[in-house]
Amino acid sequence: MSLVDLDPEVAAILPLLGDADPAVRRIALLQIADFADESPHLFVAASRDADAGVRREAARALDGTAAPAAVAALVGLLNDADPEVVLAARESLAEILDPAAGATLLELLGQTSGEATAAVLVALRRLRHPGVLLPALALLEHGLPVVRREAVGVLAYLRDMWAVPALARRVTDDDDPVVRRAAAGALSFASDDSVLPALAAALNDPDWQVREEVAVTLGKLLRPASTEALIKALGDASWEVCLKAAQALGKLRAVDAVPALLDALQHPVGNLRKEAASALGAIGVDSAVPALEKAARSDADVDVRKTAGRAIELILAGK
Repeated sequence: MSLVDLDPEVAAILPLLGDADPAVRRIALLQIADFADESPHLFVAASRDADAGVRREAARALDGTAAPAAVAALVGLLNDADPEVVLAARESLAEILDPAAGATLLELLGQTSGEATAAVLVALRRLRHPGVLLPALALLEHGLPVVRREAVGVLAYLRDMWAVPALARRVTDDDDPVVRRAAAGALSFASDDSVLPALAAALNDPDWQVREEVAVTLGKLLRPASTEALIKALGDASWEVCLKAAQALGKLRAVDAVPALLDALQHPVGNLRKEAASALGAIGVDSAVPALEKAARSDADVDVRKTAGRAIELILAGK
């Protein structure tokens, strides 16, 4: 691009980009940051500056820019010696929304390693580029948990049934709880019961947040075959898991869950008692009315009393 092609404002600043003082160069970049999309080459050049502050501003200015050279520059900065530059590059890559950047990112994915690979996966996730399916599946076996976590995220966005078995294995077999939790959430797009054994097994995970995420996913899948496992989860040591299980059972209108939900009305945590009452109202079994009347009358939590009252109304209206 020649000088005549540059915006006059950019052309006026251009000499400052070569100033000997890095502070001047950095301020010059800030002044023309709004022109990164139309003149990315200036910021690509600045990304190779000897000064970390200049490189950081170049990375920030390229925020969301999809030009191949800009994308390549940002990926290159993921290995910068300065952690603030790396962070800026990672954040700018994550803001790319133009699908046109997908091919470049996919090509560069194979040239990265470590946490840089994870950052490129984050960028690819929102683009839903179909070509990333196989690389993401392969990266589920990566040695770094952060890479496996972001590979799970990519597959969750793609929602491709080919990924379901591999994600199910991550739920039960991965040694990192963050990855197991992410994989459990990712399985919410599964279209059949094949994932239920893995999810049921994961309701025994040593990490309560994994168990909670499994219950949330079962509440999205709404498979009747998951009822037994969810009823068991109502007895979990963590009330957060019990709460999500109660919500799922209410959505399933699982009559078999009524005894366990009636027990949950006595739980010391008000939020769980409230969800148990709501679930009983959704299920609509007459036998729950006496316990709900007691809760509506005398529970210490006003929200539980209100929810129990509405549950009674639902049950009586359904007669």
